[in-house]
Amino acid sequence: MLDKAHRLNKHGSFAYVYKKGKRLSESDLVLIFTPARSVRVGFSVSNKVGKAVVRNKVKRRLRASVGARLRGLSGCQAIVLANPSAAGKDYAELDGQLSRLFERAGLTV
Repeated sequence: MLDKAHRLNKHGSFAYVYKKGKRLSESDLVLIFTPARSVRVGFSVSNKVGKAVVRNKVKRRLRASVGARLRGLSGCQAIVLANPSAAGKDYAELDGQLSRLFERAGLTV
């Protein structure tokens, strides 16, 4: 689970990361990130992914994945975007993609 202190949830924070951040993508996920003092992560899952139940399931899986590797991340503000194909993936596949994205971004310690 991701603590509130590590969540990116204000509109201005999302706008800043979208504007200033660098993008990396995998087949089902996109990572937009900027350097920061602490780790804060937000999630964006559009209506194209599916109905509310499916979108919430994808967000829960992504939150759990980020929460599990939180101690190994260096300071950053990041947004994880889910593509529509993420709806059909299980936790292990999403976790692997997220892990590769963080490694490629150089955010792992």
